[in-house]
Amino acid sequence: MRPVTLLLLVLVGPGLATAHHGSAYYYDVENLASIEGVIVSASWRNPHVMFELERTLADGSTELWEIESASWNGLQRVGIGRDDVPIGAHVTLTGALSRTGLPAMAAFIVTLDDGTEIPIWPQRARRMGQEVRRVAASATAIEAARDAARNIYRVWARPGIDGQLLAELEPQLPYNDVALAAQADWDPLNDDPVLNCTPRGMPSIMNSPQPIQFLEQDDTILLRLEEWDGERIIHMNSDVDPASQPRSRMGFSTGTWENGTLVVTTSRLSDPYFDDHGTPQGQNASVVERFTLSADETRLDYEAIHTDPTIFNGPGRLTGYWDWVPGEEVKPYDCVVN
Repeated sequence: MRPVTLLLLVLVGPGLATAHHGSAYYYDVENLASIEGVIVSASWRNPHVMFELERTLADGSTELWEIESASWNGLQRVGIGRDDVPIGAHVTLTGALSRTGLPAMAAFIVTLDDGTEIPIWPQRARRMGQEVRRVAASATAIEAARDAARNIYRVWARPGIDGQLLAELEPQLPYNDVALAAQADWDPLNDDPVLNCTPRGMPSIMNSPQPIQFLEQDDTILLRLEEWDGERIIHMNSDVDPASQPRSRMGFSTGTWENGTLVVTTSRLSDPYFDDHGTPQGQNASVVERFTLSADETRLDYEAIHTDPTIFNGPGRLTGYWDWVPGEEVKPYDCVVN
């Protein structure tokens, strides 16, 4: 068995600087490594598919490695399933090692003994030059989606494979010293609520690689989010005073249409974190979001202006967009604690 091989990371690009669920804080995404061993267990679940790899060392002893890959939903979307990485298979894994020195890896590509390469973290494997394609929906599903689509009311998918996060684009977040100190003290191994499948709230749940769906109701718009099986209710033409509403993870949202753009204002937030890097969120935090449909109705642009004097020196701004992929669906997330 060869020892761990370190490879200079030159193909993945700057997008890995901020990874979902704080992975960049835990794994050394500035360099890649390759390890060999045998898959001894697998947990095909959300938020991340996990494996255990047994490595044989030079002296004949063995060590067990914990391997993290993409979400189960994300892998299904590119046609990867349980049979592709079977228990008992001898494999080579390429990915990022734990910064803590523990035997743990965020694996991007699995290479089988016959040379087959499987992108078990599709977004990152694609940046390394792997060809990764989304599995096309059935003709029936595509036709039904096209017939039902109206305005923003449809399923929207993040661009690329496995989604492009807002924080990977061009964030403008003027963090103050309080925020920076909290981020520096953040321990993803012990502090991250994701480890207990605690759902994200607003605003961090919008920074997700998974699809979303807008559904029109009588006086509200229901925004379904695949990640964490989340649901947001946007109150349209509401005269309710937000200050009279109880705090919740999703907050209280009111919406209005401005020249075809859906503008949503959300306050009364109870989620303790602004993001998945341990940045605290204050009691007076609020966010104004703008969802703008393109002229050809194939793209939904997004802008979020964040106000929170607890962590920002001024307004924070995140932007991004979703693509319309007819036939895409919001799948059950069903998070399972590892």
